Formats: sequence, C-alpha cells, structure tokens
Amino acid sequence: MLVPVADPDLARLRVEAAERARARPRLPFDGTVSDDTVGGVPARYYRPARAAHPETGVVFLHGGYGVLGDLELQDAYARRIAGTLGVLVLSLAYRLAPEFLLADSAADAVAGADVTRAAGVERVVLWGDSAGGAVALAAARSARVDGLVLTNPNVDLSLSRYDDAAPGGPGRELSEWAFSRWAGVARLADAPDLAADISRLPPVFAAVGSEDSLLPDARHLVERCAHAGVRATLRVVPGASHGFMGGPDTAVAEAIIGEAGRFIID
Repeated sequence: MLVPVADPDLARLRVEAAERARARPRLPFDGTVSDDTVGGVPARYYRPARAAHPETGVVFLHGGYGVLGDLELQDAYARRIAGTLGVLVLSLAYRLAPEFLLADSAADAVAGADVTRAAGVERVVLWGDSAGGAVALAAARSARVDGLVLTNPNVDLSLSRYDDAAPGGPGRELSEWAFSRWAGVARLADAPDLAADISRLPPVFAAVGSEDSLLPDARHLVERCAHAGVRATLRVVPGASHGFMGGPDTAVAEAIIGEAGRFIID
C-alpha cells in the first residue's frame, strides 16, 4: 500500500507546467539550439558560438519532482550554462514517474553521458536541478562522468531530512506522492537516500538556497563526500528559495554557474 497521500491530477499539472514554460520568452543565446533524441528520449543540444571549453560537455537534467517537466521547463537554465561557460550542453527529457522508475531516468542520463563523450569531449559533467539532481546522483556511478553539479538537489527521496520549517522548499505532499512511485516502493521510508553510498562519485558542486527545505540534504551529502575523500563543496545562497536558478535574480544564477564551472572545469 502506497503512502496515504491523495493522488494529484498529474495530467493537469503536466499541462500547466508545459504551458508556463512555453509562455516564457526565449533567453537570447549566441549559438545554435537543435532538438534530437538520445536513446529514444527527447534531447536538445546547445552549442555556443564561442566554445571556451570545447573539451567539456554538460548533460543537463531538469527538475519537476520526477513526474513533471520536458525540454522547455528549464530551457533558459540550459542556455545560461552553455553561454556562461562556453560548453556544449545536452538537455534530456528523461523518463518520468509514475510510468517509469528512477532507474529508468538514470539510464537515460547514462546514455546522455555516453553520447556526449562520443561527440569528442574529454570531460563530461552531469548537471541536475532539484529532481534532476537525484537523477544525476543515481546515474553517476554507472556513467563515465568527471563531475556533478547539483542545484537544489533532491538527495534523500524518503524526505527524512526535509526541513518543514524552511519557508521556501518544494511541496512536501507532491514530493511524497511522486517519490514513492519514482522509487517503486510501498512505503516512502523505503525510498533511497542517494547520499548513503558516495563511493566512486566524481567531484561534487552543490548550491542550495538558505530558505530551501532541501538544504539539510545537500549539507549531508557534502559532509559524507568530505569524510570519504570525495572533493565536494556546498554554496548556500542567502535568502534564496527552491528553484532560485530560474528566478528573477539572473545575476545570482549566472554567478552560481560561474562558480560551478570554476570548481568542475578549471
């Protein structure tokens, strides 16, 4: 029996998320944007006109509780990564719950990393926001990747460290419903903590808002990495809530992208 959370109108939530994403004006981008598929899932390439780091490719994984989102959801975020860092970005519309499991989402990320490396880059980075951070962590041990960038990441899908007192976190109720199905468990308590095993992780850069309910998750992950000798750093953004990378303060978003680039690439 699944966790006792009322079923959301998922079809409506997906439509509304897609409509909001498509209503946003396109962020100017000096380069080319092209759609494709990778392993059967929709994909989008962002190729900057001036590639400062042609040796590096980023696989971008959007947020959305593991049940929402497509290539449009965080198109602006992917454009900022490509333009700010001068790197190739491959954005993936990985498979979602409840139709698929986290393992399927992670397999899509692994395929994206393989395709990116096959394109000739020497260094591949998995870059996940929110639920996309969970996908990056789940994929990192199987994919040949050289770094992880996680913004507002979901780490413990059982929500055991979720801070209900924080004013700016993602919705708990939808998280509970989504993660039990994404993890394929009967009880939310049995959903995986992706910080439980940090062996073989590449260097990790994490950035979280100080008002985000997921901040304890990120702290725990980085602390475990430090104890295990995995190079990791946490950037806490004062006053920021969940999803700040897509918020109105574009200077903060670009600064975080720049810091991540210096940590992972430089």
